[in-house]
Amino acid sequence: MAEWTEKYRPRKLEDIIGNHTAKENLRKWAEVWVTGIPTKRAVVLMGEPGVGKTTAALALGNEMGWQVIEMNASDSRNAEAIKAIATKGAMGETFTDSGEFVTSKEGKRKLIILDEADNIFGKEDLGGVKAIAQTISDTQQPIILIVNDWYALKKRSSIIESKVATIKFIRPKSASIVILLRSIARAEGIEVEDTALSKLAEKAGGDVRAAVKDLQSVAEGKTRVEMKDLGSLGERDSTPNMFNAVESIFQTGNCKRSRDIAASLDETPDNLILWIDHNLPSVYRDPADLHAAYEALSRADIFLGRVKRRQYYGLWGYATDMMTCGVSMAKSRDIRGYIKIGFPLWLMKMSRSRSMRETKAGFANKLGRLTHASNRMVLQDVLPYFKVIYAQDREFRLGMTRRLNLTEEEVGFLLDTKPDTHPVRHVFDALRKVDAVSRPAARDEDEKQDDEAPEEESSPPEEAKKEEPKQQKSLFEFG
Repeated sequence: MAEWTEKYRPRKLEDIIGNHTAKENLRKWAEVWVTGIPTKRAVVLMGEPGVGKTTAALALGNEMGWQVIEMNASDSRNAEAIKAIATKGAMGETFTDSGEFVTSKEGKRKLIILDEADNIFGKEDLGGVKAIAQTISDTQQPIILIVNDWYALKKRSSIIESKVATIKFIRPKSASIVILLRSIARAEGIEVEDTALSKLAEKAGGDVRAAVKDLQSVAEGKTRVEMKDLGSLGERDSTPNMFNAVESIFQTGNCKRSRDIAASLDETPDNLILWIDHNLPSVYRDPADLHAAYEALSRADIFLGRVKRRQYYGLWGYATDMMTCGVSMAKSRDIRGYIKIGFPLWLMKMSRSRSMRETKAGFANKLGRLTHASNRMVLQDVLPYFKVIYAQDREFRLGMTRRLNLTEEEVGFLLDTKPDTHPVRHVFDALRKVDAVSRPAARDEDEKQDDEAPEEESSPPEEAKKEEPKQQKSLFEFG
């Protein structure tokens, strides 16, 4: 049986459920490319996994009649791979899959789709962000970047931040997913109970692809699907994500249920407490309820502190009880309706600063080897003074950049700017000019030394060689 996710994949934007505003904005951006090149040559589709970002990009290419060039940043994400695929594809004219030559003037363009563009970190991805930024600046073809965390990408490049349009996708509602599942079931000639459709949509948690796969798994070989058939889905679908889990902890007034929800998560208590702490003030509006909830949360934090000091993880259970059961039982009234759960700011800041921390650690390692100091000493004692001198003294800046073999990210860190800004480019341009001037001077010096070198003495005549005494090379040579 063919995969229903591919069989019923939307071919046009209007066929995608939900996100009406996002789809309309994406279509307007594409229509500008028919007559020319828009100010924003690339667009970023951002949102949680499974909300239809990639499907929308592919549907747009099909709707506009564009040839699609797709690459996944998590597979090929260094500068060479991106230049080989995205940069070359984004320039000039193109041919169709059938070999027909088409021109941009006719509106026949290529659509470059870079999926998971925010997953470009670390040494293995060196230059990847710069290559993406350069491609966006020079492209003659439309580009779509697909990201889960837009802020993690834009922080690393001012070009990406300033030269792209942003469109946010959100999770479609369960009612929209139910309509889609019902239409697929009818197309397959399968009757599905309304309660079963609602349960499948609820289990998917806004992930349309997961809902379609679940429907196919329970409907295969059947002409009718009932609620009892959903038991074959197993426990995978009963595990909530963090957003749903925190929402349930706030809404439930059952101590055991809140503890079971936390137990079903693949998260440690010191991570869960950050989610509860961040969202608690926006959910518990009564001051007395908020005070009682924070009292329980503070006791959970005390247990977590003891775990860290004593390395005794048996106290995690007490901490979990206080942050789940204690918080859910602290309210004096039930909480109904939709609750908007936000991502913890602390985790968000740590995620966004990961590349900066890696750059900082790499620089400390280089300077530590040069000064025979530990990374910790470099960061605490040397770095503040080094940055001041590096920013103010041009000769020091060029010399240290060459001696430490600094990257653009490290130079940007020392100058408190982004890697693709003018001050960083100026440093490397100055180094290239110095190299261009020094190479001819070095050649002239070598030629001068060759001219002034005395001629080698001629080899002695054969008669003189014969008169030289023979030297013994071993103990037995003259024996």
